[in-house]
Amino acid sequence: MSVPPVPFAPGRLPGLGHAPALLRDPLGFLGSLARVGEVVRIGLGPRTVHVVTSPALVHTLLAPLAKSCPRGAVQQTLRDAFGDGLLMSEGTAHRDRRRSLQPAFTAERVAGYLPLVERLARERIGRWQPGRPVDVAREMNHLALEIVTGTLFGARLRPVHTEAFHRALPELVKGQILQSLWPHPSLARLPLPVNRRFAAAVRVLNRVVDQAVRTPGLEEAGPLLALLRTVTDPATGRPLAEHAVRAEAITMFGAGTETVSTTLTWLCQELLDHPGVHRELLAELDRELGPDEELTVEAIERLPYLRRVLREVLRLHAPNAFLMRTAAAPVRLGPYAVPAGAELLYSLTALHRDPARYTDPLLFDPDRPLPTERHAFLPFGAGKHRCIGEAFAWMELAVVAVTLLRSWRLRPVAGAAPREVVWTTVQAHGVRLKPERLTVRPARGRTATPVPAPAAEKAAFEEPAQATSPAGYR
Repeated sequence: MSVPPVPFAPGRLPGLGHAPALLRDPLGFLGSLARVGEVVRIGLGPRTVHVVTSPALVHTLLAPLAKSCPRGAVQQTLRDAFGDGLLMSEGTAHRDRRRSLQPAFTAERVAGYLPLVERLARERIGRWQPGRPVDVAREMNHLALEIVTGTLFGARLRPVHTEAFHRALPELVKGQILQSLWPHPSLARLPLPVNRRFAAAVRVLNRVVDQAVRTPGLEEAGPLLALLRTVTDPATGRPLAEHAVRAEAITMFGAGTETVSTTLTWLCQELLDHPGVHRELLAELDRELGPDEELTVEAIERLPYLRRVLREVLRLHAPNAFLMRTAAAPVRLGPYAVPAGAELLYSLTALHRDPARYTDPLLFDPDRPLPTERHAFLPFGAGKHRCIGEAFAWMELAVVAVTLLRSWRLRPVAGAAPREVVWTTVQAHGVRLKPERLTVRPARGRTATPVPAPAAEKAAFEEPAQATSPAGYR
């Protein structure tokens, strides 16, 4: 039986391939490829990339073929910059490190983080002022960073370091995608403005993370940092070197900040766009928790509508626009033979918006049933590289959502123009809201009384700068 060739996407331009279409509308272009085939070739200048569009084959790529198809160019960019952390490592190094860090993410540990997550959320949200517009993306970025730093590392960054982190992160994300998609790897080494900004962002993030991991003793360290200080390197039998500790810390800082804050920002926007969903969430909180009940993991489990809302946010706004793998050996994906060395790209966002699997996929509908097809919903990935912090993320999203809804009524801001900006993540830009005091009293002992914001944080309430991107749309 003959093996069919992997089809090429239509619309290739001489010398450029599909790069203009990908940069102009990444999600629209990637989403259109499912109509061409389950695996489709696209050209990026002289490079040929295989795009996997089928949920079943994406799962095959991430699970059964994980060893044969290690991480690709997107992650390699970070590996070159920061070292071999959990997000970038492969093989036995990844297995050993994941086993070492897993105790920081057990169900018992996650439940233990909840009170601190709630306190940090109340502190951040408590600085809002009634009727004063809030730059939601900025606020949620700050909050997510505070949560990661406080829970996992037992530290609190100074405002100057927090500001530096958030100024550097967008340049890191932009540089990561552009360097991974250059027609030739040598372009990443040229002194181009985007490369210089990426290198500067790497230096800033290293300095910020150094501040978080400099802990006087293990008794003051958060659980993840304590584990990193006691883990031994299987290759040497010695404690992890400082560069290895930093690599893991940066992994958690990046993954735990960018994706969670983006999801929370989109949650706020969907609640502004859908007041009926907002009302139903408030009704569920009143019905299941009331104003005085302490927030616990068990209490959150009594909020099924909140879970469905968060699930729908993750479906419609999957944080990872695309990721890549590389075939280390010849592999078979469905009917197609993929040669060794082939680059493989997949987009969870495109999978979750596939009209063949989701009716009216761009409609936000918490009551929509998940498709019966297995692997059609993969917000945290699959296989051995499935997100180690998945349970932590669900808890964090729920706690921040409940804290926010118990503290303020959310109102839209006239003239706000929310939009997607697609880099390696699907970021939310221009999301703004006006907080309005609730007419019911908040939970006893858990007030959200506004407090003056430190001077370094007042910019969170200013008009956001207009970001530029080759792919901004909503």
